[in-house]
Amino acid sequence: MSTIHTVAKIVGLTSAAWLSGNISALSLISLPAIANVKQDSTLSNAHAVKLWEQTFQRGGSQNPPIALSGAISLGFLAWSLRSLRTVTAVGLRSSPLFAIAAVSTMAIVPFTIVFLNPTNNKLLVYAAKAKKDELSVTETEDVDALLEKWTFLNRVRGFLPLAGAVAASIAVIA
Repeated sequence: MSTIHTVAKIVGLTSAAWLSGNISALSLISLPAIANVKQDSTLSNAHAVKLWEQTFQRGGSQNPPIALSGAISLGFLAWSLRSLRTVTAVGLRSSPLFAIAAVSTMAIVPFTIVFLNPTNNKLLVYAAKAKKDELSVTETEDVDALLEKWTFLNRVRGFLPLAGAVAASIAVIA
């Protein structure tokens, strides 16, 4: 195995694993913490949606380049190792497993567009209104449901690069 393949395996596998952890941490740690503080104190929904926006912006700046570098590395491995006939412990060659890993890792993009963007867009509107103290009572009540929905959908999204990391791990072990 060449050095470039070794580097691509390291970059692809660690990118997918890191991406899954980073995405999942938002739904397993950050948003539940906001919800807990909101329940236990006087943290308003306006403040909660502004905190969500900060989380959203940080994830939006960190995750796409990691997803892209991981998917490119895994896609390169799928393409460049396609002639290998070695079968893994699960009965598949490494090339299709790397392809599955690449697609799973990049699947966060269409998942976000289809499932998360409608919720993101509503929350971003509410965050903008909250910054100007223009969030109405009805909108404030809507924030809780939207944050719960976002937390669930984001948790599901975190499993996509995890599936990529698992597929890449199986391919690397082969």
